[in-house]
Amino acid sequence: MTMTSTSGPASVLMSHPTGNQNVRNALQGLAEHGMLAEFWTSIAWNPESAWNRFLPSSLRGQLMRRTFQGVPREQVHSVPLREAVRLGARGSLVEGLVCSGERTFSVIGIYRHFDGRVARRLRQIEVDAVYAYEGGARETFREAKSRGVATLYDLPSGHWHWERDLMREEETRSPELATVIPKLLDSEAHMREKDEELRLADLVIVASQHVRRTLAGVVADEKIVVVPYGAPPVRTRPQRRAEPRRPLQVLFAGILHQRKGIGYLLKAVEMLGPGVELTLIGQRLAANAIVDKACERWRWFESVPHQQVLDLMMQSDVLVLPSLSEGFGLVVTEALACGLPVIVTPNVGASDLIKDGREGFVVPICSSEAIAGRLDGLDRDRELLAQMSHNAQMAAAGQPWEVYREALVKALGVAQWQR
Repeated sequence: MTMTSTSGPASVLMSHPTGNQNVRNALQGLAEHGMLAEFWTSIAWNPESAWNRFLPSSLRGQLMRRTFQGVPREQVHSVPLREAVRLGARGSLVEGLVCSGERTFSVIGIYRHFDGRVARRLRQIEVDAVYAYEGGARETFREAKSRGVATLYDLPSGHWHWERDLMREEETRSPELATVIPKLLDSEAHMREKDEELRLADLVIVASQHVRRTLAGVVADEKIVVVPYGAPPVRTRPQRRAEPRRPLQVLFAGILHQRKGIGYLLKAVEMLGPGVELTLIGQRLAANAIVDKACERWRWFESVPHQQVLDLMMQSDVLVLPSLSEGFGLVVTEALACGLPVIVTPNVGASDLIKDGREGFVVPICSSEAIAGRLDGLDRDRELLAQMSHNAQMAAAGQPWEVYREALVKALGVAQWQR
């Protein structure tokens, strides 16, 4: 059956418990085209609130990341209590007691409760479709199905079963990095919940061909639409003064675990010796001799504000993200906008935007040798590095977030949520 609105643009209820950059742009796209009925989230902070003057700067910073400007306030609804408790418990002695696993104030627990609240809202409002995300859609989709409302499912990462099997293979391949290989500890019950979300979806929106490939045999190909994320505005790189040849400045940004290929990058850097210098941005997953040694040897930032990440990009020569699986990798488009060539694998979703040898290189997964070879080539040919830097910014300029928003709305309109 085809769901269409007979009196103007389709009416969509959208939900996401936190609202990251891609969620905000999807939300803005719906709002710009008159398709947004309501947006539901956990915390929707008012940046003009008088409370901002009295809150500690760290808490104020967290809350300011939960603002949704550009969307009428009356269309934004929140379910804040459980998420507020989770944020308040962060770093305290009670965090492990109440926020771990699938407990009430865990991420999974909050998503389940939030999903139930949005489902109840569907009994009170008439909409053409609901737009929800992985882990927070099952009850919403059940209710939508009972009411003839179309179900739009945004899946930002690879299929959970596919990624779990991949990490099990990696444990066998790299036992020395076992402590920093994500175990994907979702319970079987939680994975069955997400399986049901996929089955209930009329349309599955993904950001890359990589995610589409992980869904092969699980979701009918005609139910999947690929809409790549966007890049931020291009930044002007400072002109470097003439200076003696310096080591190639290599950047990695992301959690320091093996799903992101950190071990393969570290081995590649070791192979190159003094020709490169490495900067690491990201939290350590767990104690590990190889990763811990790298954090001591190289420049390492556990956590920095987003603006500082961009500043570090401007000081670097190349970004390396050799992930074994990455739904998209927004850090890649940020790097392109800063004029950084990138070295990625085909399993990094943003590789869809990279022409090998132009804005960067696409290397095989699990290959330190391939990474080292490309870094060595850039180190030896600084003219090629400069040309790739220019090409990177041209690629970012051609894929702004406005393009993502338009492509998403167009994809929803063309698909018309065939069921």
